[in-house]
Amino acid sequence: MDIKQDIKQQITDDIILRLEQAMDEGVPPWSKSWSSGQLPFNASSGKVYQATNCLILLMHMQAHGGDARHLTYKQAQHMGLQVRRGERGARVIKLVEVERKRAKQAAGTDGEIVAEENDKALVLKAYTVFNAAQIEGMAPMPVRECDVKPAEAVEAIVWGLQDDGVKLNFGHYQPAYDLRRDEIRIPTVEQFHSLDDFHATILHECAHASGHLKRLARPHLHAYSDADGYARAREELTSELASAFMQGIVGLPPSQSMLQAHASYLSSWLEVLRNDKNEIFRAAADAQRICDYLSERALQAKPRASQDRAQEGEQEPVLRARPRI
Repeated sequence: MDIKQDIKQQITDDIILRLEQAMDEGVPPWSKSWSSGQLPFNASSGKVYQATNCLILLMHMQAHGGDARHLTYKQAQHMGLQVRRGERGARVIKLVEVERKRAKQAAGTDGEIVAEENDKALVLKAYTVFNAAQIEGMAPMPVRECDVKPAEAVEAIVWGLQDDGVKLNFGHYQPAYDLRRDEIRIPTVEQFHSLDDFHATILHECAHASGHLKRLARPHLHAYSDADGYARAREELTSELASAFMQGIVGLPPSQSMLQAHASYLSSWLEVLRNDKNEIFRAAADAQRICDYLSERALQAKPRASQDRAQEGEQEPVLRARPRI
């Protein structure tokens, strides 16, 4: 039996099931997860889960009240806590590098050797974590403290992409990224339900812009521009995940306009996942790369003076200067 494929198939099947259940609401099952304003993290190590594990636990968080903290059974016991009887955890994965001669032993019955080179091997392991809400004795989730406001974080991301050559054009009737012009097009803020909604939508379009050939060079973004429906679904799924991850990082709630658009996307995402059980892993990995790239660009961003932007014909010089509506 191919254990590795079983792990991937089980995870994909679970995500498909959750997407099917979400069809009536028209929103993906990871869109309402961060009432805490945080991405899922391990409460013992403090490390934030990434890529596929982040996606899995965003869905798990949604089912348990939005607490971002997670622990394995042993970690909970080590902290003097106890998982409630009958609770079902979330299965996540981890790649472990081991000595090649120990690879089969390390894989055991719940893992698979995915690569071998020289005297080293990579083993894919599955393990179970529980949300804080499933654990007796967990203190309430501390209030998140952050010196950087969501609007400022989004602004830094936009600055970073502009430094990288992306154009930002306001006043269009709907949000879009134009690959050929390397341009993000966005309606004016008055056309959005809120300032948060406006910023969340920009994040989604920034995720698309990251796929340009001179940046992360995502092949399906370029096929998307050639009206390939399957590539469109793959790119929208990837950018949706990246946007969800980034919104969690900067503390933004889900975008209302994006939620309204999800109903039409869900069926196409389901088709992609049903056709290939590896696709959700690729999409989540790409989404993580997008987040890393956008975060790096934000850190390296050079704020541009309003007069410089005005000279270049940009209609909205400073994002955070927009009035709240």
